[in-house]
Amino acid sequence: MKGLKTLSQMLGAIPIPCDKKGMEHFLETIENNIDKEHSITIYPEAHIWPYYTKIRPFKDVSFKYPIKYNVPAFCITNTYQKGKKDKIKIVTYIDEVKAKNKEEVEKKIADLKVKITDEKTKSD
Repeated sequence: MKGLKTLSQMLGAIPIPCDKKGMEHFLETIENNIDKEHSITIYPEAHIWPYYTKIRPFKDVSFKYPIKYNVPAFCITNTYQKGKKDKIKIVTYIDEVKAKNKEEVEKKIADLKVKITDEKTKSD
């Protein structure tokens, strides 16, 4: 969609870099935003699958920044569920992910996937 990239960046989106030089600027931007106490949103799935009914696969590497910079992190998961009269509704789960190392992140993310999957199946 024309203009979406510009609009996204105006709203604070930071594109993931493709090369080493870009990564340096990316990390500087992340640090700068943290210093200014701005929130940073990372979409770890890297995919948009409308109406997908399971938890989309994502890598826990997205949670390395909160560990590195010692800042809070939240996992926001959107699920699509049956609503009234066969309409689809979006249910959003927001969970804080507190972790001090990669292993803790992996465990917390695995626990969240189970929790959200369990809650989703109860509402189907």
